[in-house]
Amino acid sequence: MRRRNFGFWTDQLPYRWSHRITNFVFNLFGKLESHGYENIPRHGGALILCNHVSYLDPFIVASAASRELYFMARHDSFEVPVIGSLITAHNAYPVRRGTADRAALRHTISLLKSGKGVLIFPEGTRSVDGTLGKPHGGVSFIAHNAGVPAIPAYLKGTILPRNAKWIHPAQLTVTFGTPIDFTEVQQITDKRELYRRMGEQIMQEIANLRDKQMHK
Repeated sequence: MRRRNFGFWTDQLPYRWSHRITNFVFNLFGKLESHGYENIPRHGGALILCNHVSYLDPFIVASAASRELYFMARHDSFEVPVIGSLITAHNAYPVRRGTADRAALRHTISLLKSGKGVLIFPEGTRSVDGTLGKPHGGVSFIAHNAGVPAIPAYLKGTILPRNAKWIHPAQLTVTFGTPIDFTEVQQITDKRELYRRMGEQIMQEIANLRDKQMHK
């Protein structure tokens, strides 16, 4: 299913206006398309797991999902003029990359259990060449402990390539898959192995969405 005009509403005024502005930009410069958005629950906690290619990804995926989302951002990003205000308006919350930021993990699980939608990039950082990397262990910890649907997503294209200083028009396409079924791996009792296997399954589901896009 394809959709370019996304109906959206939130009573959070800063998010609503930020969403309208970014959505306009993505449709103007990226002709944003969303596929499978019906797989995202309209209400209740939902964890969206997507590949990562540019700084604009959180805003692009939120526009395509047509649901208010929260996401982690590097703690020092909030100190950058304009950028800090924009990500704050878009429900970003800080995480200290390169560390086991337990406060960020607990906050994420709390958001999900309270019925919020949270976007996470399992790779933790942007891909240099678009290939999928390895997931961070904290992603599986969140997915296992939050008890909400985990929705894989694949974003194709970027209007802000790496090292670019301004927007470059390009097609943007976001595909959302069906909730990941962790039933088989959840039988594993060793937590380290469980999280490793869950991470592999998450990245495989994202890769499957990528492959489907390539064959369209």
